[in-house]
Amino acid sequence: MLLTRNATPAELIQAAALNHISWFSENAIVANGEVENQDGLTVVYSPASDPSALGEVILAFPQMNEGDSVGAALDVALKTFRHKKVRQVSCWSVVPTQPSDLAARLVARGFSWGWQPHWMALDLEQALDLEQAQPEDFPIPAGLQLVLEEGSDWDVVGLPYYEPSDAPRLRALDQQEPRKTYHFGAWLDGKIVGHSLLHVSDSPLGVAGIYNVGVLPEARNQGVGRAISWAACQHARSLGCRYVLLNAATQIYKRLGFISLGNGQTWWMFRPALDMPPLDAHTVAFTEAIGRGDLEKLKALPLPHDLDVPLRCKMTPLEVAACLGQPESARWLLAQGALPDVIPLCDLGWREQVPSALTTRPELTNRLLGAGGWTPLHEAVLRNDLELARLILSANPDLSIQDLQFKATPLGWAQHFGHSELIALIEQHSG
Repeated sequence: MLLTRNATPAELIQAAALNHISWFSENAIVANGEVENQDGLTVVYSPASDPSALGEVILAFPQMNEGDSVGAALDVALKTFRHKKVRQVSCWSVVPTQPSDLAARLVARGFSWGWQPHWMALDLEQALDLEQAQPEDFPIPAGLQLVLEEGSDWDVVGLPYYEPSDAPRLRALDQQEPRKTYHFGAWLDGKIVGHSLLHVSDSPLGVAGIYNVGVLPEARNQGVGRAISWAACQHARSLGCRYVLLNAATQIYKRLGFISLGNGQTWWMFRPALDMPPLDAHTVAFTEAIGRGDLEKLKALPLPHDLDVPLRCKMTPLEVAACLGQPESARWLLAQGALPDVIPLCDLGWREQVPSALTTRPELTNRLLGAGGWTPLHEAVLRNDLELARLILSANPDLSIQDLQFKATPLGWAQHFGHSELIALIEQHSG
C-alpha cells in the first residue's frame, strides 16, 4: 500500500524508518542472511557480497516497550551474532527513541555514539519537472544516458557504493516478485559514471526510498548525481508513489525540491569490541544508571576503580552523562571525584565552569577523549567555536598533540575545515 494522501512530517519519518527496514531486510534475504523480529526489535544479519569479507548486523529502528526486557533482548541479539563473521553491529533509530532509554541501554553494552541520518522528503505531486527546466538551471554532461539497469554487472573501480561482487545480489533484487528495488546507471562515453537505487516499501506508509547514490570522482560536479537521483524520482512517480525519501545532507536534494524532516540517530559496535568478552552486569548497570539519571541506582552500586577511564563505548562516565543529557548524573560523578573535562562541561551547559577547571587542572587541555581520541581544542575546532578555543588556549595546551583517528593537530584540523579565524588564533598563540 502506497502513501498517497497528505502526510505529516512525523508520518514521513516513520515511513522512512519502515522503508529502511524493508531495504535492509531485502538485501539480507537475497544474500541468504537472516531477519528476525521479536517484541519490536528487528535484527537483520546480512552476509557480505564478497565471501572473503565480513557481513554486518543491523538493529533496525527498535519500537520496544519500556522495561527490563529491552536489555535482555539486546543481550540475546549480541550473543547470537557476536561469533558470526560480521565487521560491525549497528542500531538505527528515529528520534525520540522507543524505548526512551535506548541510548543508555546501547552505550552501556559497548556501542559507540554514531552519526545522525538526515531524513529528507520530496512530494512528487508538487515536484518540479526537470525536463521542463532550463539547461543552465540543472546542467548535465552532453551525452549522459540514464538507464534502468537489469543485472548491473559492471567492471568499474572507484564507484561509491558498488563493488563487482555486488552484482549477484543486485540481480536477485531486480528479479524479485513483486519487484521492490530498481537500479539506475548513468553512462557517459560508453562508461558507467554513476548510479542510484530506488526501493519501494509496501507498508501502510509505503514510499520510495533512494539509496547508494554514487558518482566516479572524475565525473563529479557536473550534475551526474542530481540527474541519476532524479531518474529514480521519475520512476517512483511512474510506479504511483507520491513521496520519495532519502538520507542525505547535501544541497543537491534541496535544489530538487526535497525538504528536511529532521535527524535520526545511530550507534555502532565494531569487530574489536565484538571480540571482547561481554561486559559484566555491574558495569552495564552502572552505565545505564548514568544514562538514565538514576541516582538511587548509582548510589547503590559500588564505584568503578577509576571514573576517568573510557568505558567500552569509548566515553568516560562523565561524557556519557553529558551525551545523554543527564546533569544530575554528571553532578554526582563530579562529587565522587570525576575530572571536570572541558567538553562535557560545555555540553551540559556549564561553560562558565571551564575557566576555573582549567586554572585548577591545566592538564585537562591535553586529555584525549571521545571516540576519535582528540583534545578539547580539536573539538573546539570541529565546532568552529572561537570562544571555547580562546578559553582552552589560555591554559597553554600542547599544540603538537595529534588526534588518534586522523593523526592531525588542532591547527591541522582548522586548516582542513578552512576556519580562518581559528587558524589565525592558534598560529598567534603558537608564535
